[in-house]
This record gives sequence, C-alpha cells and structure tokens, in this order.
Amino acid sequence: MEKIQKKKVDELVYEQLFSNIRDGIWKEGDKIPSEPELCNELGISRVTLRSSIQRLQSIGLLNVWQGRGTFVTSPNDMLSFSDFSGVLDLTEKEFNEISSLREALEPTSIRLILAQGKDADIHAVETAYFAMKKAFENFDYEEYTQQDYQFHAATIIASRNDVFIQILNIFHNQYFKYFKELNKFMFENGDISSKLRENSMGPKDSHTLVYRCLKREISVSPATLIETFTSGNKTNFARYLHEREKK
Repeated sequence: MEKIQKKKVDELVYEQLFSNIRDGIWKEGDKIPSEPELCNELGISRVTLRSSIQRLQSIGLLNVWQGRGTFVTSPNDMLSFSDFSGVLDLTEKEFNEISSLREALEPTSIRLILAQGKDADIHAVETAYFAMKKAFENFDYEEYTQQDYQFHAATIIASRNDVFIQILNIFHNQYFKYFKELNKFMFENGDISSKLRENSMGPKDSHTLVYRCLKREISVSPATLIETFTSGNKTNFARYLHEREKK
C-alpha cells in the first residue's frame, strides 16, 4: 500500500482499507496488520487509523477483539443500493423493532461516551456528521444515508461496550435498511419532504444536537436526544401507513 497524503486523509485511509477487503487482499477470517504496522505503512496517526477501523467495524467488515487483534468478517455487499426502489420497503414490525433497538442502545451509548471524559474517541462520529452535511447540501440521498448510518453506528462503537457493538454487528443490515428507507421521506419531492429538509442539519437537527452534546458544547439528556430522532420517524411512518391504507 502507498503512503497516504494529508488531503482528505480519513476518507483515503477508509477507502484503502475497504478496498483491501473488497479486492480480497484481506480475506474473510484474516487478521489484518497491527496498528503500529499500518500506521507506519500508511504514514498516518493511530487516531486516523482507528477512525477508519471503527467505520469498517460499524458496517460489519471488521471485528476487533481485545488482546487478539482485528479480523475480517464476511463482506456480503454492505450498504448496497442495488435493490433501490422509490417505494418504502419497511414493514411496521421492522420499523417498531429497530426503533426499539435504537432506543435501547443509543441513549446509553451517549452516556457511556460522556462518562469517558477526555478519553472519549468520537472522531468517527465527527467524520460522519460533516460528511452528512456535505451530502445534504448536494442532495445526495445515497451518500447521506450511508453517512447517517455511520453516524449512529459510530456512536454505538464509541461507547466501547463490546455487547452493544456485537448487537450492532448482528443487526447491521436491518439497521442500515431502517435509515435507507426512512430517508426516502426527506429526499422525495413534496411539501412534507420540503419541511423535513428545512429542519435537517441545522442547529435544532437531532444529529447536530447529538454531535454538540458529545463535543460537550451543550448539555442535553441522552434520552431526550434519541427521542428527537425516533419521534420524528414515528410521525413520518404513521403518516405513510395512513396514506397507504387510503389507497
């Protein structure tokens, strides 16, 4: 691998590690090189490397085992839009179950991150947040959705709760599908979508509030933060079900 230049270093490191898995250089079950080896080979810091490893862990491509190392899991076409349809492909049962899972994992993850104090590593959360803002400005549904998922997954991973991370790895397909489907509400053409976009990525946006809370710029209850996410999703999904029943 070639040394990474400073420009867009986080994205370049992530893409290079991802391509090693995608192209079969690192195969399923392989233990990847150690942090010191990769940092030396790529000419990067451990903070940058860990951010990329966290992102790959969040989408189920890497497993990090304390004391053993980092291993490649099955690629299985993660974060794919190949089956995209403009019609919402999410059942009420799926919506309710993932919403409940989020309400169980994410508030506690935020509390655990805050309890870490100065030792908290939210670099991957920050990277996803600003990538979301850029995708939103470009009206890029696919990129926005990928980064939306990364934002929430990185928050769970930053909690350093191994059980939470294992739960995320087990349900990452369903978690991603949840965001993939619900974000269609915002990127459609219509009055409701326009209103959703007006409030997105601004000072009162849920992602902005979580990011600022983790940066300790504001103080908000983690449960309240997650409620701002799930309540809006529940309203939009209930409206969708009502409209579908009328047809």
